[in-house]
Amino acid sequence: MDLKVILKDILAAHQKWLDTEGREGTQANLKNALLQEADLHDANLQDADLEGASLSVADLMRANLRRANLRNADFWMADMKDTVLQGTDLQGANLADVTNLTQNQINSAITNEKTVLPSGLKRS
Repeated sequence: MDLKVILKDILAAHQKWLDTEGREGTQANLKNALLQEADLHDANLQDADLEGASLSVADLMRANLRRANLRNADFWMADMKDTVLQGTDLQGANLADVTNLTQNQINSAITNEKTVLPSGLKRS
């Protein structure tokens, strides 16, 4: 099955889960998912579980990752322009070569000493 189709279904079920405060739909569980080059711009993954996901070269422009679990995720070369990261758990995540990531985005997320940031950005 095509990744785009699967992702579309997961995102739709997750949006329903968010809209109904968990009464309907399903919380997105993308633990350890291989999402290289995934088109997730404008996706709402608030409160989703993406621990250990590989998001290399993914398009995360304007994606809502608020309070999502992205521990140990790999964002190599992902585009994070205007990605919402408030309360996002980025402990142990590799953000070394992401593009369009700002200090304000990092300041709003949860990081630790194992979080790898692009040069010029500091852990909050």
